[in-house]
Amino acid sequence: MVRAFSLTSDSLSYFIGYTLLHASRTVIVSPWLSDVNLRFPVNEHLESRHMKLLEAVPELPDTEVTFVVRTGEDHNEYIRDRLPEGVEMITIDDLHAKVVVCDEYAYLGSANITHGGLTVNRELCEIIENEYTDVERYLEAELDIELADA
Repeated sequence: MVRAFSLTSDSLSYFIGYTLLHASRTVIVSPWLSDVNLRFPVNEHLESRHMKLLEAVPELPDTEVTFVVRTGEDHNEYIRDRLPEGVEMITIDDLHAKVVVCDEYAYLGSANITHGGLTVNRELCEIIENEYTDVERYLEAELDIELADA
């Protein structure tokens, strides 16, 4: 049985920070993606516990990060134009899902990874154990998304 818990959308920035810090692979799936403010647990890897997404990713070289966004959305161009080296962005035409997944856990809910989704809107946010225990297997089984290097 998969264990799950709910969190508020403003706590999602902490879950993303935790995942980026502790997972070897993280995939962020959101039709619209912004350079959101993240919070990180106490750690010895980052100079600050509060960082923007695009600022934090290159500071965590042991974490492989992939973004999956909706094709043709002008909103995503800001992120696309500023991707840190080694970060892949995949576009999908009919994407509506919102997931942050690593081998151990997955956030799923209604919140886009945008300022509004994390701080303004009333959203549903659930964290579940990744019963597939693998990022690629989760994405293939649940969203029919195949990553290029899988």
